[in-house]
Amino acid sequence: MDMKRVLATLAAAAAAALAFAPAAHAIPDQGTPEFDAYLQGLQRNGYTLNPDTAWRVSHQACIGGIPGYIGLELAAQGVIGPGAQERVFDVARTYACPVQ
Repeated sequence: MDMKRVLATLAAAAAAALAFAPAAHAIPDQGTPEFDAYLQGLQRNGYTLNPDTAWRVSHQACIGGIPGYIGLELAAQGVIGPGAQERVFDVARTYACPVQ
């Protein structure tokens, strides 16, 4: 009887974790007003990135990912120089990351 309760509790916890995982790390999707505001924030700070790169930057800044790949992509779009990549990530954290 006690083992059934333990398994039921574990199953409920796993289901809740899966249900709430997307909301915990939600970054704006392309085509939404939030994403458009994020792109405008990037442009106000002097960064004109294509939407795919901007989404990957926000993902990298808010959640983490593949730092080497995004660095090459940013360099290809003109974000070069000492600290330039970190400044783009700071802008992304300001406009794209959910409130913690």
